[in-house]
Amino acid sequence: MKLRLGSVTPPFLSLALSLLLLLSPIASAQQKKEESAPPPAPKGAPARAPRPAPPKPPKPPEPAEHHEATGGASGAHSGRTTGSPRENLSHSTKTENGHAAAGTNRSSRGASGTNKATTGNSGTGHTTASTVPVDPRQPTGLNLRVPSGAGGAANSANATNSAGAMKLPNGGTKTLHADGSSVERNRSGKVTTVTTSKGATAKMDIHGRATAIRDGKGMAISRGPHGEQRIESTYADHSKLVSTGKQSGYLERHFNRGGHEFAQRSYYHNGHYYTRVYVPYFYGGYAYYGYIPTVYYEPVFYGWVYNPWPSPVSYVWGWYGAPWYAPFGYYFAPYPVYPGPAFWLADFTLAESLRVAAEEAESGSVREGAGLVYVSARLSQQNQGQGAPLVTSAVKDEIAEQVKQIIADEKEAAARQRNSGAGPVTTPAVPPSLDPRFSLFIVTSGLSLDIDTAACSITGGDILRRKDYTPDGNNAVAVEVVSSKNGDCAVGTASRLKVDDLEEMHDNFREKVDEGLKSLSENQGKGVIPAGPAANPKQVPEGQSDPDLTVGDDLKKQQEAADETEKDVQAASSDTGSAN
Repeated sequence: MKLRLGSVTPPFLSLALSLLLLLSPIASAQQKKEESAPPPAPKGAPARAPRPAPPKPPKPPEPAEHHEATGGASGAHSGRTTGSPRENLSHSTKTENGHAAAGTNRSSRGASGTNKATTGNSGTGHTTASTVPVDPRQPTGLNLRVPSGAGGAANSANATNSAGAMKLPNGGTKTLHADGSSVERNRSGKVTTVTTSKGATAKMDIHGRATAIRDGKGMAISRGPHGEQRIESTYADHSKLVSTGKQSGYLERHFNRGGHEFAQRSYYHNGHYYTRVYVPYFYGGYAYYGYIPTVYYEPVFYGWVYNPWPSPVSYVWGWYGAPWYAPFGYYFAPYPVYPGPAFWLADFTLAESLRVAAEEAESGSVREGAGLVYVSARLSQQNQGQGAPLVTSAVKDEIAEQVKQIIADEKEAAARQRNSGAGPVTTPAVPPSLDPRFSLFIVTSGLSLDIDTAACSITGGDILRRKDYTPDGNNAVAVEVVSSKNGDCAVGTASRLKVDDLEEMHDNFREKVDEGLKSLSENQGKGVIPAGPAANPKQVPEGQSDPDLTVGDDLKKQQEAADETEKDVQAASSDTGSAN
């Protein structure tokens, strides 16, 4: 029988409905509780452990120097620099040592080479660094881009991690200090190169003394074996400041006169100023600056100087008893007699070179006791009376022949000027530093020669012979030491030297010949000097200029900076390195 709803009696229906309404909230709450609880684990199965987080990849070390290529080229340096100031300075130092040093004297190529080094450091792409304003008279190495941020701290950490010693291909070692300085030694353990934490590099001589220092900012310091010091600073405007002693030096700058470029040197010596002017010219694609005499004499006077005197002259020099000459008696002695003015001028130029060398030695403070006896004097005493002077008569005869070539050139120039009036000075067809007529060069001031083992020094009055006429890619030629003083590079030492340095020596030789000509013109017919034709000196307009009277103060500041650099080198050569 099928039950119909209508067949259920009303009382039972009311009771059923009441029970249903009463039980509905309880069932709903139980269902919610069951849904919120996690399902039970199967019997016998272990509980699920939480999943470990994936390990973080190690953070790569921050590179010392990062370049972001702008064109996708591999290894491009035109990008964003993020290195520390010291790292950028070191990069500039390497570039400068490779290129800027090629032109250390009156060479526009040398100056532009320094600028190229600066540009190479800053790059040509986008950079996050800020540019430091540059004073035109500041060293070119200061034209760096200094990065913002804390790159310096990262560099210090990297420097600390890299401290230690390493082997070099030549069998020597290189010791890196925690402050970034380093010391290189040869296979015998002698120090050959020192780099300070500020980026200065020093070449050491065979006795372990710093003989050539570059601070990476345009300053080069040369030290001779007797304390001689030469400081040279090249600036962004191509000017150059050179110190040849604590009270002497010069500032070189370029100027324009009448549409022609010239270079002027303002010399300072113990409170006195004078100038010299040079004219630019090109040879083999390289710029040179030729010396311009301040005066020319009558051509007939030059003829008198060129030719022999009627009979040899026995001349006694006034400097025989001078303090500067005593140390060099073993090295140089004047001719006993002079067959002509050219030989007299040869001794004059050599004596002047040695006098300047003695002053440089004195300025180096290498002296003994209260008597101010030079170290070179003590060494020379071992040779007194033991043979002929080291500068032989044959070498002096060659120098006298070169004097005659200069006299002939000036005679021709004087005749040309007197015939045509004042005008632009003519320049030589071949630079004297490469002219076959001039093969001997008297050293002007202290320089360093690189040799196989380390380096050695040459000082004022030493004599070099140029061995070839074709400069290499660094504009250097082969040279050999012909005569040298005690402690300097030994006779026969072979090396290479910048053509600029030889040009400097020749120009200095020209200046001293002109000083000797002035003395002869004023003293002919007096004492034992034979009488000659009237000299009638006439000024060369292009050779006249007013000195820069700030040079004395500039040289003092330069000396202070050089002293600090030398202290850093001394500290870096120790076992612990220099202080930052």
